[in-house]
Amino acid sequence: MKTEQLIKFIDANTVITTSEAHRLKFSPMTLSRLAKKEIIVRVEHGVYTKHMDWMAHPLKKYIVACTLYPEAVVCGVSALTYYDLTDAEECQVWIALPAPKIIHNALYRVIRPTGFSYTLGIEHHTFGKRTVRIYDLEKTVVDAFKYHTEEVALKALKRYLKKKNKNIQKLCSYARKLKKPLDEIISVLMADE
Repeated sequence: MKTEQLIKFIDANTVITTSEAHRLKFSPMTLSRLAKKEIIVRVEHGVYTKHMDWMAHPLKKYIVACTLYPEAVVCGVSALTYYDLTDAEECQVWIALPAPKIIHNALYRVIRPTGFSYTLGIEHHTFGKRTVRIYDLEKTVVDAFKYHTEEVALKALKRYLKKKNKNIQKLCSYARKLKKPLDEIISVLMADE
């Protein structure tokens, strides 16, 4: 009966962390035993789920990062991948966290923007009771010029300019606010087409 309570929680929340399980009166040992019996699956240290199909979803796969680190915003290569602006391989999940939050987890690449650079362009996507925070399309492009090579950034910008849902005015506004003006580069790229 108690296991059913855990399964219901996972169904409603996609995953369960050890701290959430503790609040439901489940010990880490119980979670390990359920995983060994293949009733649940260990996703990563301290995180369990019932099935892994949500990991193939382009945005739901970031639920773990945004659950473990409630202030995390998906960014960098992860956001570029989500918006199909790069061919770069996503070896780690890129997240932005405000300082002084420190994490030691090799699965994540953490950047530490401050103030406006952290808060600008955050979108919230809800899946059941979980929320994935990711920078919007324009912030992702501007950040490419800050955190990646010129080659990666230019490729992202070129792909952005081919999108139907592009908003060049918003992109240029973000770029000026983040002190990475792109007006000239955009004019040159658009003149070439």
